[in-house]
Amino acid sequence: MSAMFLSTKISSDSLWIILPFIIFEVYAVQRFSEVPKNTSVIQGQSALLRCVVRDKQGSIQWTKDGFALGFDRSIPGFSRYSVVGSSQEEFNLNIVNTQLDDDAEYRCQVLPAQNNPPIQAFAHLTVLVPPSMPEIEGYSNGSVVEVPQTQSLLSLTCKAANGRPPATISWYRNGVKVTNNVEYSTQSSTGDKRSTAISIIHIRLTQRRDENNAIYTCQATNTAISGSPLTTVVQISILEPPGAPEISGYTDNQVVRTNDTLQLTCTSRGGNPLGTVVWYRNDEQVDYSYVSVDGKAENEYTFTVNSFDNNAIYRCEVSNLVTQRPYTAQYKLTVHFSPNRVAISGGDRPAKAGQTVKLDCVSSNSNPAAVITWFARGRQLAQTDTRVEDSPDGGYISKSTLSVQLSHQDHNVKYTCQATNPALGQSVDDTVTLSVLYPPNKPIISGYTEGNAIKAGELARITCQSSGGNPVAKLKWYKGSRKISSENTKRGNLAQAVIKVVATPSDNGATYKCTAQNEATTSPLKTYVNLTVLFPPASVSIKTWPAKPKAGQLMNITCVSASSNPAADITWIKGADRRRVQGIDRGEVEAENDGKSTTNVLEFLPTSADHNAYFGCQATNRIFGQAVTDALTLNVLFAPEFNSTGVPEKVDLIEGNSVSLNFSTYSNPAEVTYKLYRGNVQLSLPSDIPRFQLTKGILKITKIRRGDRGDFTIKASNAEGFTTHNFSIEVRYPATIKKISGKVMEDEGGVAFFECIGDANPITPNMVTWSRANYDMSKTRQTYEKGKAHLTVHELSRTDTGDFVCTADNKIGKAATKKAKLIVKYAPVIDKSPEYSKAASEEKSTGKLFCKASGAPTITFTWFKNGQTIDTSKSKYSVSTSKSGDVDYTNTLQVKAVAKGDYGRYMCKATNAKGTDSIDIVLDGTSKPDPPYDIQFVNATHNTITISWKPGFDGGLIQNFQVRYRLKGERGFVYIDITVPGTTTFIIKGLKLGSEYEITVMAFNSKGKSEFQENFIRAKTSNVAPPEDITSTLPTDEVPVIIILVVCIVGIFLLTLNVGLILFFVRRRRKRLENGSDTTSHTNTFELYGHTKGDGGVYPMSASEDGRSYGTYDKSMDDFSDDYSKDYENDDCKRVFLPQSDYGSRPYTPNKLDSPRMGHKQTYILDDQGRQSPWTEGNVDVLSPNIVANLNYDGPPMRSPSPRTMQNGNEMRGHLV
Repeated sequence: MSAMFLSTKISSDSLWIILPFIIFEVYAVQRFSEVPKNTSVIQGQSALLRCVVRDKQGSIQWTKDGFALGFDRSIPGFSRYSVVGSSQEEFNLNIVNTQLDDDAEYRCQVLPAQNNPPIQAFAHLTVLVPPSMPEIEGYSNGSVVEVPQTQSLLSLTCKAANGRPPATISWYRNGVKVTNNVEYSTQSSTGDKRSTAISIIHIRLTQRRDENNAIYTCQATNTAISGSPLTTVVQISILEPPGAPEISGYTDNQVVRTNDTLQLTCTSRGGNPLGTVVWYRNDEQVDYSYVSVDGKAENEYTFTVNSFDNNAIYRCEVSNLVTQRPYTAQYKLTVHFSPNRVAISGGDRPAKAGQTVKLDCVSSNSNPAAVITWFARGRQLAQTDTRVEDSPDGGYISKSTLSVQLSHQDHNVKYTCQATNPALGQSVDDTVTLSVLYPPNKPIISGYTEGNAIKAGELARITCQSSGGNPVAKLKWYKGSRKISSENTKRGNLAQAVIKVVATPSDNGATYKCTAQNEATTSPLKTYVNLTVLFPPASVSIKTWPAKPKAGQLMNITCVSASSNPAADITWIKGADRRRVQGIDRGEVEAENDGKSTTNVLEFLPTSADHNAYFGCQATNRIFGQAVTDALTLNVLFAPEFNSTGVPEKVDLIEGNSVSLNFSTYSNPAEVTYKLYRGNVQLSLPSDIPRFQLTKGILKITKIRRGDRGDFTIKASNAEGFTTHNFSIEVRYPATIKKISGKVMEDEGGVAFFECIGDANPITPNMVTWSRANYDMSKTRQTYEKGKAHLTVHELSRTDTGDFVCTADNKIGKAATKKAKLIVKYAPVIDKSPEYSKAASEEKSTGKLFCKASGAPTITFTWFKNGQTIDTSKSKYSVSTSKSGDVDYTNTLQVKAVAKGDYGRYMCKATNAKGTDSIDIVLDGTSKPDPPYDIQFVNATHNTITISWKPGFDGGLIQNFQVRYRLKGERGFVYIDITVPGTTTFIIKGLKLGSEYEITVMAFNSKGKSEFQENFIRAKTSNVAPPEDITSTLPTDEVPVIIILVVCIVGIFLLTLNVGLILFFVRRRRKRLENGSDTTSHTNTFELYGHTKGDGGVYPMSASEDGRSYGTYDKSMDDFSDDYSKDYENDDCKRVFLPQSDYGSRPYTPNKLDSPRMGHKQTYILDDQGRQSPWTEGNVDVLSPNIVANLNYDGPPMRSPSPRTMQNGNEMRGHLV
């Protein structure tokens, strides 16, 4: 058996009482069927601490190292923590992605309830962390440890950091575990549960050959590593010097020849590492590409021998990390080679007979030295001395000199010098040809005959030739005294020079000269020729008079051609169409290049059309048919001129529009002043018309108005004069309504007349019309004439009351509308719907009776009680009237401080000039509501159905509604509570595709619930689902219907029992008040686990004892929990009956029963003397039944606080801690 407590409001003065009611039910003692166990988990994995409670009565929470995690299964604030379980008895703590700070002691606590003591059980969660990859200090993984051969001891330190537990470290040598000479230790940082493992191995290097290339491995592992241990390795290398170098491929005193291929091999054996072998030639490195194999290093240097290798020293050097300086071996080469060339100097220039020519012969380097021999005319000359010198490039240079006395027989005789290497028998030679000087013949010109004319631009090829002479003559061409280039050729003793003359005007009468000479002549030999050239004029020039011509004044244009042979003809061209114009010929004069210059004059009176006009002068040579042209564009001054076709004369605009009008003129000078006139009055813009702006002939009009229309003149002036243009502006504007009939009131059956007058430009046919939405206009008659429309409504009925809309629209801009109201007079009609025939109120409260009526003219209301008119001027009553629309009224009678005598039948009487109507309204105490009625189908989709209904009488209290539905043909129902007051439309979601349902509605309030409306409706969902929702039609795992039905039936039974008990205690309380047995003015409350005022007992002894909360319990609203958290709700049958609470900005959450959440606070367990209670059952902690868990208190022991109460308007609800 257990005691449950419920709070309820019992009177209007906010008096509260906590009433017990008894539900007989047998409970077993709450106990653990499975307790959490100490658990180890690898960091990052999930941990599950199991906690299974049988016959649970109290609330359950977990703590972490004494820190309370709260009662919510989702554990707010700890995103990785949650309480999970496959049944109502399982409260397992699940931690995902475990971290090191999750390493703690966890307790599963069950608070006391239903005479059950508190119990708790604890376990420790250990988070294992694998260490980081082990590192050998100073060496990366796989590196080589190089040790000098003089070192006898090597120590290696291996670290595996941040492991929990610390890593164990093992050493291996070549795969064999080493245990001797190994040290192990750990290091930890304050506040860090991880540790760093350190292992040092000491290696003695007495057996160097065995330790060389040995591989040492450091392995680290701990219980967090499930696979192979983590490893890092190094290799030992003991350094030794290499062997001395040995050279093969060449021996001392060996002789080689140029172009021989020589391969020198240098070998060094031993050493660690093997030596580096490098070749040098005369101290310059030439090859460092050695190879290491079979314990030796070897460098083969192969090269082709040349003369520079004679006496060259080739050295091999060997070194490694141990050697302080390289080991060396070397050879000096001896190379035999022939001279590769011989050269003769002297005898290269012609000389006269009797002179002596000296010939010098020099050979290139040779080993041994070359021997020089001279030859001429096919025979060897007498031996001359050979001089030998050392060569800086190796070997020797040979030299010899030969002197020759010239005669006429020596002309073109060849002399040869030969150099021979005596050891190799190889020779080279060089030859020179001697030349003897004599003069050439006089030059001859061909290719042009003097006196013949050629045209400018034509090519004349003129040739000059001279024969004989030694050397052959040198020919040169001159134009006047200026030398010109030519194409010179020689064939035997004949010299020829050709010039290519492209004739130009300057060649007319020009003299061309050719000269011939050589070293044997004392002065050049000369020949002359004179040219005659025909050419056109190169240019023409134009001049005007006067310099600034004006329209209407005489002017002339003079054209003069440049020099031409023969004289040029001049013609005039005007305009883009190149029209010919006749000028006056002024004759010819002598000009440059022996040509003639021609002059021609054009005289005329210019106009504005000639401004910027093209005038061209063309000079043509009759023989060539070629012409040159010069042109000018006239700059004629004239007064402004408007464009006769483009300037507007009549402008038509819509009011409010903007436009730019181009009144710019054509003038020279272009500086024009514009003025605007309206009639004969000059306007000052923008002050006279702010919307007009005139700038450089552009009239910009912004948002024109109807008053801006009229006749205008624009005047344009410049330094040459002025001109004017007249135009008009017409403004069109959208329709407006100038006048419309006011409110029209007529009797039923009568006629109503309306008038609407519009204004617009232009006024169009049927511009003004009458209309009314959702109204049959066939019973009306409309007439229209010149912007005025009349509307006549015949045979008026009360449904004609409303607004008629007058619309004025001339298709310019937005249509104008105004409303005229029609009110049809009729006697009052009172709304006698069921919900208005009743009213309810508790005693001492204010009762409200509503009387709703429609009618016209104005309705007055009178209230009666027992046939007597109620005097509403008394303080007992107050009456207010509100009006909605034109004819609907609501009159409210308020009866204050309702007493028994105020209950009964009231009558509301509505009266106006057309008649009266009345309704009887019964005022009674509050009760359960009447059933809703007029249930209607509104809409359906593939998985929803929307319905609406009209509420019945609410019983004088706030009523809510419950929707009940089921698939057609099924037995069980689904119930949905609608907790938002005033809701009369609802969407039923989650329905099946293409299925028919039976639906009805009932109402409930705090007094009880109505019957379900008998007249249920049938509605069917759509057979077609949208593409994105096709999956919603697939079968899903649903809660069995039988479970839903059982839960709903049990909930309804408990609800009914609670309502009955509430009514029982309310009536008993009312009787006590009537008998004066209880006069307290404060709220009486039971305190669960709290001390009463009188003694230190745990429970209040009676319901009348004062147990109020004094506001000292400073927990926030979110520090509480209730028994209906979302994790334990049945989503198929939600039973929420709490009214919405005013919590300021905190959101209302009906599915949570609007109760605050329990926060994460430190939990203290206190006994009834305020001491900390001991744990008594081993690993299972049990709380005394006389103690409470204070989730906020962290001071000295104190009395447990009273239950937290929550104010909500005139109501208060007690929350159990």
